[in-house]
Amino acid sequence: MSANYVLAIDAGTSSVRCLITDLNGHPISFCRKEWSYQSPAEVNPLGREFDPDEFWHIICESIKGALKDTSVSGKAIVGVSATSQREGVVFLDKEGGELYASPNIDLRALTEGISIDYEFGSEIYSITGHAPSFLFVPAKLKWFERNQPETYNRIATVLTISDWIIYKLSGERVSEVCGASELGLVDIQSRIWSDRLKELLSLPEAIYPALDPAGSQVGTVTRQAADETDIAEGTSVAQGAPDTHCALIGLGIKDGGQAGVILGWSAPVQIATDKPVFDPGARIWTGCHPLRARWILESSTGEAGNAYHWLKEMIFGKEASSNDGIYELMDDMALQAPPGAGEVLAYIGPAIMDMSHLAIKFGGFLFPVPLSVTGVERAHLVRASLENLSFAIKANYLQLEAISASKIGEVKIGGSLAKSRCLAQILPNVLEVPVHIPETTEVSGLGAAVCAAVGSGNYSSLEEGMEAMRPKFRVIEPDRPSASEYAEYYQRWITTGKWLEKLSEGMK
Repeated sequence: MSANYVLAIDAGTSSVRCLITDLNGHPISFCRKEWSYQSPAEVNPLGREFDPDEFWHIICESIKGALKDTSVSGKAIVGVSATSQREGVVFLDKEGGELYASPNIDLRALTEGISIDYEFGSEIYSITGHAPSFLFVPAKLKWFERNQPETYNRIATVLTISDWIIYKLSGERVSEVCGASELGLVDIQSRIWSDRLKELLSLPEAIYPALDPAGSQVGTVTRQAADETDIAEGTSVAQGAPDTHCALIGLGIKDGGQAGVILGWSAPVQIATDKPVFDPGARIWTGCHPLRARWILESSTGEAGNAYHWLKEMIFGKEASSNDGIYELMDDMALQAPPGAGEVLAYIGPAIMDMSHLAIKFGGFLFPVPLSVTGVERAHLVRASLENLSFAIKANYLQLEAISASKIGEVKIGGSLAKSRCLAQILPNVLEVPVHIPETTEVSGLGAAVCAAVGSGNYSSLEEGMEAMRPKFRVIEPDRPSASEYAEYYQRWITTGKWLEKLSEGMK
């Protein structure tokens, strides 16, 4: 076949996904493979790492699986790019060996991060737009300096996970500005590595690779990578961006008045702004948009897909964990339950973002008793969990409107949970605005595919690629009577949530 396809690698929290599209953005093939993490004894229970050799093997198998599942050969791929979970990081030594590879759920640097914020928290937030520090690379560097100085002294390069994939494909050590900003190392106003952070925190001087924008060609597939992946040697390798940022590319979010919600392991609600907007209370995040003259303001629900996966295992058992067909069954169950889920309220993860006040809180399900009268069933629990997510999205949506002083007129969603027919029914009525659902929910992969198409020279800019490869959307309008009903349920969820916070504080 003629060379008219691009390949995107999406390294998420729970799995890697490989998507092949044509140059119009139409999905051709898809392969997903799960992975897991280790918790070494010296950082247990908060620390998490992954074996880079194992992960690279899984990525290669995912690429081969996507190629095998279609008539497209490796030679028909004109460009490849990568996206990944935010906050995940890989440290390389000067020879290119991996010293440390961690996902975004590695919390080993909790103490170091708290110490950094106690002394410099306000200034760091004004530079990076992100808090708290224990999630980000400066605190992890301090952890290594304190606990593993020999490793610390060998660190030559800091890369995001997607940067590392680009390195494995091309041999080039480069970083992308949005991904680097999500590591907590970039001055988001100037969009470069922050010299002030180096000075403030005594960070190493030589660990920062060149910053290239998303969609730029950084190299080509090496002979070794070609042998490992079945992509042809010499294929263009383009810089990607973090998964949420690539999702905004895939959804076409670049102007005001639109919000993008990426329903994956977490569910960030994001809008594009024409300048950095900082929350005076440091509750939410601001960062760089892949487009040069744009920034992102984000208010995230926190655990979304992860909480729904937990519920799946609680109801159907851990043996059903890898059975994606169970999600269809859960959707059917939820559709059978009425709005309001039979008075059941869920607090199992999704909530309003407040990074200035993090604490373990009590949650779960609340429902009327006695059960012999109320008849609460599994269907009510499943629907309540989807309403929990929808209410949390609305709370974060309203928080974004208040902090940005702008009105959001429509919402576009993507990610695995965007497949839920029940969520598509609930969310427009909760938000009281139209919800746009793309024909492909793999929007992070689609955004990386746009980057690959631009980097291979098929489009002259990200804007042109976004327009040419934009998916078709179906629009779900709110139903006014249902929206009025859900306004009452939302207020009850908010009020009860505040009482639960007081209960949590009183039980410490």
